[in-house]
Amino acid sequence: MSQTPIAYFARHGTTVGNANGTFRGAKDFPLDEQGKEDAKNLGKWFSNKELSAVYSSPLTRTRDTAEAVAIPKGLKVQPVEGFRSLNVGYLAGEKKSDHENVMDYFEKNPNERVPAGESINEFRARTQPPIKKILVEAAHSEKPVLAVVHSSIIHELNHIITGDHNQTLVKPGGIVGVYQHPTKGLALKALLRPEIEYRWTKLADNCDYHRFYALEEFIGNESTKTDLICLACTQCGSLIIHAVQAK
Repeated sequence: MSQTPIAYFARHGTTVGNANGTFRGAKDFPLDEQGKEDAKNLGKWFSNKELSAVYSSPLTRTRDTAEAVAIPKGLKVQPVEGFRSLNVGYLAGEKKSDHENVMDYFEKNPNERVPAGESINEFRARTQPPIKKILVEAAHSEKPVLAVVHSSIIHELNHIITGDHNQTLVKPGGIVGVYQHPTKGLALKALLRPEIEYRWTKLADNCDYHRFYALEEFIGNESTKTDLICLACTQCGSLIIHAVQAK
């Protein structure tokens, strides 16, 4: 697998909609104060990385996030109509807690349209061509490409590459890297603000060189599995248990 991603898919910064736990969809929420900080942090993260192009959805929250990266590099943000978020219709602006399991129904019935919105299959038909176009461009570019998008687009990126739309997700202001293997195709890795977090406790500190930690509690989606990898310290022989998200 290549050491440098061929493409980055960054999620826009936080909005009031994110903070309040509401559906965003096509509603044009601007970045809130935290979101502006998220955008600045993305700009800093990319400050020493070369990019060939920067794309975003046409919505304000993605465009403003993308500009925090593009402008210091002298690049222009190129809007992509197909990168608009999943149109959740009547749910936009509604509290997710007031409509629990509603989207589960539409995921299980992908041809059924959300009232005043679109179906999952309509969303996929709209978003897959521009996602694939970016990936093809990135594979033939000398420098990585950046797309600043919505969480639903990152879900679809996962669906295209891994078949599991929940595999590699990030929080607002997070980054997913797309890596290319010469024979095994594309792979994804959360590079900043991963959705899944781990809590660790001390396992051994009897070595002057190292301190090891073991997985105490898995935090995140309960349906997501983890693999445990055991490594030995070269100095003292103690074992370290490293948790990684299972594919």
